[in-house]
Amino acid sequence: MTHPLDPARAATLTAGASGWRTVAEPALGLRPLSLVDGPLGLVSPTFDERETSLLLPSGMALGATWDPDVVRAVAATEASEARRRGFDAVYAPNLNLARTGLSGRTFEMLSEDPLHAGVLGAAFVAGLQGQGVAAVPKHLVCNDTETARQRMSAEVGDTALREVYLRPFEMAVRAGAWGVMAAYNRLNGTPCAAHAELLAILKQEWGFDGLVVSDYFALKETLGPALAGLDLEMPGPAIHFGERLADAVERGEVPRDRLDDMVDRLLRLARRVGAVDGYARQVSEPGAGVAADRAEQVLADAAVASFVLTRNEGGLLPLEPTALHRLVVIGPNADRPCYQGATFGRIRPVRTPVTPVEALRERYGPHCEIVHERGVDTTPAATFAGFRVTTPDGEPGVRLEHHRAGRNVLSEVRADSAFIWFGTVPGAGPTTEPGSVRLTTRFTPDTEGWWTFGAGGSGEIVLTVADKELVRRPAPAAGDVMGQVARSETTTGEIELAAGEPVTVVVEMGFEGGPVQALTVSCAPPPVPGALERARRAAADADAVVLVVGDELQTSRESKDLADSALPTAQCRLIEEVTAANPRTVVVVNAGRPVHAPWADAAPAVLQGWFSGQGFGPALARVLSGDDEPGGRMPVTVPLHDADRSTYGETLDDDLRRHYDAAEPIGYRHLACTGTPARFAFGSGFGYTTWRLGPARLERRGESLAVCLEAANTGDRAGREVVQVYVRAPGEADARLAGFTGIRAGAGRSSEAEILLEPRTWQRWDTVAGDWVVPPGRHEVLVGRSAEEIVQILEYEP
Repeated sequence: MTHPLDPARAATLTAGASGWRTVAEPALGLRPLSLVDGPLGLVSPTFDERETSLLLPSGMALGATWDPDVVRAVAATEASEARRRGFDAVYAPNLNLARTGLSGRTFEMLSEDPLHAGVLGAAFVAGLQGQGVAAVPKHLVCNDTETARQRMSAEVGDTALREVYLRPFEMAVRAGAWGVMAAYNRLNGTPCAAHAELLAILKQEWGFDGLVVSDYFALKETLGPALAGLDLEMPGPAIHFGERLADAVERGEVPRDRLDDMVDRLLRLARRVGAVDGYARQVSEPGAGVAADRAEQVLADAAVASFVLTRNEGGLLPLEPTALHRLVVIGPNADRPCYQGATFGRIRPVRTPVTPVEALRERYGPHCEIVHERGVDTTPAATFAGFRVTTPDGEPGVRLEHHRAGRNVLSEVRADSAFIWFGTVPGAGPTTEPGSVRLTTRFTPDTEGWWTFGAGGSGEIVLTVADKELVRRPAPAAGDVMGQVARSETTTGEIELAAGEPVTVVVEMGFEGGPVQALTVSCAPPPVPGALERARRAAADADAVVLVVGDELQTSRESKDLADSALPTAQCRLIEEVTAANPRTVVVVNAGRPVHAPWADAAPAVLQGWFSGQGFGPALARVLSGDDEPGGRMPVTVPLHDADRSTYGETLDDDLRRHYDAAEPIGYRHLACTGTPARFAFGSGFGYTTWRLGPARLERRGESLAVCLEAANTGDRAGREVVQVYVRAPGEADARLAGFTGIRAGAGRSSEAEILLEPRTWQRWDTVAGDWVVPPGRHEVLVGRSAEEIVQILEYEP
């Protein structure tokens, strides 16, 4: 035991003090640790729109870079901001796998492949912790779907569990992660937060000496998680740990040494981040920190590195600005791009990001005429931050009043109309007490017609506009409050308004006490008929067209999965009409997931833009103009049809079980087994030059093996190639990614590529032996540019 606390005092350290802080202990010189969600940036602990952060490229965009150095730099940028703002640990990266492409949080994930996710996840860990900020990879394990995520069970056999779903976490742990977050879901029937076998793999087999944190409100009991190896219940104050854990220790139900281990692990983390008297923050890479005035450049460069050019017929790209007279920019995402999904982890950017159309006007405007058309009649609903709103007395924003026991306890002016409160409403009191919220604003429409208003939240809601009731929404079912809050679902109503004439909007929500409260109010302007025809005509009269399509905020949502991977019907028709009107059309896909693309054959150029962070617009202008080349490769497979996926049609059974083994292997490995080509293969993508891969050779590097070859840039400009190595063991029908590296060379120059294959490359999990074994015989080593473009095959017998 490394601390002098009695069980009651020690147990207070096993749960948070609040939603974002741990408990202090003066006797140990321990200050509170500040924890923050952070897969796309630092989330406001109080979900306050007035607290802004850098908006990072999403996990899927970082995965598309295939570049650990870029990922590490982005993580170091986040860590540097975390230190400036006093945060000690970041819940990131998300190491779950994009196994279906339909998860509501696919955009947070790095890849469909475990090694790819593991390499880049380890780089993210290194980038954060190099600045002395703890990385807390999540969600251990198989939180790959959002449907019924707190109750579903991922039924996974040992082979797939070890070789696929645990692999990214193992690599992050072996890279030195200081924390790990346990998932909401069950694994083979047992909650991950109370799964003794799972946490034994983490702590005993992998040697993890850090802190295991629960996902928020995941615990349903005390004994199971405590005995299994969970260390910290979040958020606080304690519900199942704390006093209840102390009582369990007193009764002998939980060993004292288990409690001491929990405290020791918290103290170890605290020492690492300098939260204990006498201990300095462990900063291993002081030179890699990113000052605030450099952060935006790092993020814009990362966005450039994430773009994947999946089609470029006739070398349409790049579009040289001086060669154009008229560039038409079309699409719903050209002026309203999507940067993230609707999750608890939403980021409020430091400043309003530059949109694609704004960036293209800046880059191309001095050289040619720029025309913009949205191309679709409708505009997605948005919160009031994007509209002309004032309080009743004329201040910009909305008036938000909090009432308890019929008394107004807080009145404040807010700039937005989406709010979440965990545990406490600052200035008003705990969320566990019943109360009500009233939002009032004067709304001035900029166009006439039928406007749509919506509201949703954790209580019973009434919305009126100009004294007319448009929405009456009951409180969500008691068991679905967290899901409702995460999904931000609203009920809508319409009202006809005149342009420029203000109306009063009032939303009232009454709520029972609970761990979380939330309110979302949104509106959408009237449709503008004829948008498609205007876009078609503009396209027909252009030298080139940039068509930006993709997701909106509500496409990808926490606690809700997608039904399919298609774009909205209106966008698909827009692509068909515009590409038919102009054969020099570039389709830019602004989505955080693999998008079904039956329209791609008619599009001369297709550029995957992902959710690439606050630098999306300027980065897009750099890539389209040829100032930079698109540096990314596909981190996921886009099949010809959704039905080509092994996970197609996979659902929860009546017992809320999802049977993983029936779909294994997933992604590109499944397509290889069935001989089915992809539309856009895993690992595929082009730059603006051409490459030739020379003969490969195998060379010993200690216990590892290196694949070495020379790559020649045969084009007329400098560029980057990603050399990929896949391995097929004896008797296997498919090959799996074993390593990769990015190489750069100038025009007409060559560069040596070396891909290191570690001993695990040749091993497979033996369920009989319960251990890793090397299948006897000759293993095939496939070298190429993607899972489908293999240029040579070597053999090796370990």
